Amino acid sequence: MSTTLLPPYQFRIRFSRNPKNYRAMMRELSGYYVEPELAWVIERKTMTQAEYRAFERDFTNPQPWIWELNSRPGHCIMVVAPRMPTLYVRAEGTDHASYVGLPSDEE
Repeated sequence: MSTTLLPPYQFRIRFSRNPKNYRAMMRELSGYYVEPELAWVIERKTMTQAEYRAFERDFTNPQPWIWELNSRPGHCIMVVAPRMPTLYVRAEGTDHASYVGLPSDEE
């Protein structure tokens, strides 16, 4: 996994609150209208497909790279991997992915 600090920019994201995993997030985002929010994207985590799949299986697992984000409320991390959807993660005071979302134009 590699980290790239980005110049902060705002992006419209539809967040799922406390999803257990990727499937739960998709169920919420496709089953209900979720208002897109403007969030500050400040960092990109580039993962291998194996790392990404392990992360998406259980968003409640503690992640040290998420804990570091706690000092910046309202900011999020972009998570990317080859041939996988880009996820956006907000910590909101925890060490796991409390809010996970997709860009407002994706589902």
